[in-house]
Amino acid sequence: MKDYLELKKHSLPNHEERPFFKALKLTAKEHGYKGFMARPRFLFRRSLDYFLQFISRIVPYSGTRVKLHRWRGVKIGKKVHIGPMVTIDDVYPNFVIIEDGVSVAGQNFILTHNKPLEYHKHLSEAFLAPVTIKKNAWIAIGVIILPGVTIGEGAIVASGAVVAKDVPPNTLVGGIPAKVIKEFEMKDGVPVGFKKL
Repeated sequence: MKDYLELKKHSLPNHEERPFFKALKLTAKEHGYKGFMARPRFLFRRSLDYFLQFISRIVPYSGTRVKLHRWRGVKIGKKVHIGPMVTIDDVYPNFVIIEDGVSVAGQNFILTHNKPLEYHKHLSEAFLAPVTIKKNAWIAIGVIILPGVTIGEGAIVASGAVVAKDVPPNTLVGGIPAKVIKEFEMKDGVPVGFKKL
């Protein structure tokens, strides 16, 4: 899959409901599709992404889910587990990087874009930004990861957390918004317990 946009933070236009063909033209341009057949190419890619995302949520085997998300453009390392009912951004899956040894439990959302209504343009920024989950991080069940976040190497994100800012390596974070709860005690590069407070 070809990346049409550079993997960095981009400003986006705010959301405004439009007729299908006008929306298709603007959205194809927003995604970086140019030249001959830009709209049909984008529509095909968007439809394929939707289908692969749908199937990935229900197949019973993690290895198949990983392959389906790779086909969508998600950059996934080796020995990665992705649980059932995981939603990896429907619109910009290629802005998600999951490094080696990561475990993403079920019913998680990983989002790479924020697109508030035109009405709210002075209250919330419309943008696209990559999400990176570093090596050996564990994302527990029911987590929401917001755009532009990096989960540090070896970190644990507790169930139900909403991650709105970067997570330091080798820490346990939880809550809404997620905050550091504990740091790991490390020995020979492996966590052996939690540091005493």
